[in-house]
Amino acid sequence: MSTSSLMQDGGYVELLKLQKLFQANFSLRSSNSSVSDVSHDLVTPEDAHTHECVSMTVNLRPTAPEIDLSQLGGEQCIRLKLTLHRTGSASIASAKIPSQDVSPSDTAAPSDKSATATTPSVDSSRYTLCGASDIDIENSDIPPDVKLVIKKALLTFLAKYRSVLPYAVYEALKFLDRELSRILELCASRRISSAKEAGTEALWSSQEQKSLEFGILKTKGIADQQKRWTTVANFVKTKTADECRRRFQRCREQLLLNKANEELKAATSMPESHQPLLAHNKPLSLVGLELLKVSVFKIATFTAQMACTRCETSFDAIFNYNETKTIVISRTCGNCHISHRCEFLPEIAFSGSCVIGKLFLENCIYRYFVSGEFYVTCEDCDTQCKVRNVHNGVQKNSNCRGCFTKLTLGFNAVEFGDDTPVTPSSASKSRQVPRRTECKKSTGVRGLKVGTPLPDNGTCKHYKKSFRWFRFPCCGKVGNTYGIYIHIQLFPCDSCHDGSSDHPYERATMVVCGHCSLQQHISNKKCQNCDKGYTASSSSYWEGGKGCRDGSKLNRKDSKKYRLLHRQAEQAQGAKPGNPSRPRRS
Repeated sequence: MSTSSLMQDGGYVELLKLQKLFQANFSLRSSNSSVSDVSHDLVTPEDAHTHECVSMTVNLRPTAPEIDLSQLGGEQCIRLKLTLHRTGSASIASAKIPSQDVSPSDTAAPSDKSATATTPSVDSSRYTLCGASDIDIENSDIPPDVKLVIKKALLTFLAKYRSVLPYAVYEALKFLDRELSRILELCASRRISSAKEAGTEALWSSQEQKSLEFGILKTKGIADQQKRWTTVANFVKTKTADECRRRFQRCREQLLLNKANEELKAATSMPESHQPLLAHNKPLSLVGLELLKVSVFKIATFTAQMACTRCETSFDAIFNYNETKTIVISRTCGNCHISHRCEFLPEIAFSGSCVIGKLFLENCIYRYFVSGEFYVTCEDCDTQCKVRNVHNGVQKNSNCRGCFTKLTLGFNAVEFGDDTPVTPSSASKSRQVPRRTECKKSTGVRGLKVGTPLPDNGTCKHYKKSFRWFRFPCCGKVGNTYGIYIHIQLFPCDSCHDGSSDHPYERATMVVCGHCSLQQHISNKKCQNCDKGYTASSSSYWEGGKGCRDGSKLNRKDSKKYRLLHRQAEQAQGAKPGNPSRPRRS
């Protein structure tokens, strides 16, 4: 058949138009086979128009900018598989299409240009759809009610205009593209009306949800619940107080359920070698937390000093915030070459919960918190600000960038669980090999825990009555772009510092109490935690006026030792003081 003869055939021209505008693909099928029983071999329009039944696959991409693609399941197109039946022009008017339950107002008449399209000059064939079984929507995420309305719209259009338009299927797809937004709105309104009839909650728009969240934040200080939800409803304006309360409860339950599902999914999808890590984590909590005008806060970046469990060599672990929920640090000890692993899972903290996250340590122990950065939220305007260079025992003040309120964050110490190192699993244990040389042991502390005394109560060979350790700023070294000190050693005195360092000491600014291990600013006052002095009390009396009441503990060269023992023996026998229990020599 020549090209000029093909162009006179309306069916062939319609296939060409479908292929050009909708990138349609054609395949052959028999008239009595099902939609799924189709040959997967693609054919050209020249070969397709010679058969009675043609299977066509179309990816209909909506062109209207106002269409919300989320109603299509998040996909960018509608995948249609249509079965086209070829009929002669004389039989088109008498072809029967099953009637559909769609009102005439649901469909719109085609444009004048489409209605007056040029008709082929000869009596040619045309294509049509015989029923709903000829339409298959392959998108699995599109709701069933939307699929049903799409099928009814196509069939209703063909039933109305198949005898008028020369390319009915082509015009039906163009009509579907134009009216897709109306179809989606119709389905959404029907779902809302059915939800109201069933007594369930209607859909909330994004603006209503934002107004609800804003109202809840602004009314959190109202104790009367009825008054609070009435005020929240005034913020939303389109919902009642009872609807706002039910919406808040439903959102909260859904968030808790999603969080539990995420934790379960993360635990089940993690490799077996990593699964025990989350089971042995311990909380990292703040001791002596002080907040002013801060509702919630979260740690962003911090540095902690760790120590190897084998050789006690100290190292600095820098936990930087990233997109993942868990921060993982893996390294190898530079002294004994054992592998270290640190995992930190940050959490949101507030005045009632001082836990800033959970920390897991393998083959290493936590010593102390050096410094860090925190994200704090203003209590008045809910603006988030960043507080840098936060240390133990120091209150950091910052001004809110939204309302300029003074924000204060401070704590005395950062405590890690019970400071007991986790025994690694057999798979992660390092191979024990004989050492050629004995590793040099570190004399540093194995960890500062508030409430427990320092070794020897903080004394040293130079000052035996000084119960404190000093933190010298000269031993700090800058380790990142923010200038945070990532390693500051503790020494009992300046002589111990000079004996262990390669530089002279600078005046210390922080002190750690030897009785309770609390870090604080240097002062002449007593410890603010245990109310004990940093030095021994001086007095002109024996042991400050208390003296020793146990003669057995006195030195044998002390002149008062035996006199005290003799007096205690007389008191035990009931004799009066001054009267000896043994007779005098004559």
